[in-house]
Amino acid sequence: MPDRLVVNISVITPKRERFEEFMALQLAQHHALRGKVEGLIGGRLFRSREDRDVVLVTMFESEEAALRFSRDERFTSHLARVRPLLERAVPGVYEVAYEAGAL
Repeated sequence: MPDRLVVNISVITPKRERFEEFMALQLAQHHALRGKVEGLIGGRLFRSREDRDVVLVTMFESEEAALRFSRDERFTSHLARVRPLLERAVPGVYEVAYEAGAL
């Protein structure tokens, strides 16, 4: 049986005074890794209109690919940089239940 797609969704609340700093680091990470993560299908970063929360969605080809990236130094060092900027982060792992349209 082929691997199922894995979707990581994190709802992140940066500290109010650190929101822009968090966004800058997050965007820099995106640009540095774009096209360089094996098994990563794609991702989206949604920013609330109030500049309070962000929702990060990443899709991987398989659980193995997602796990491999979660252990990757490029990811763990990024987490170490942004963690002090956060008030809260709620991660979750999901599978696609259905698809409609394009995101």
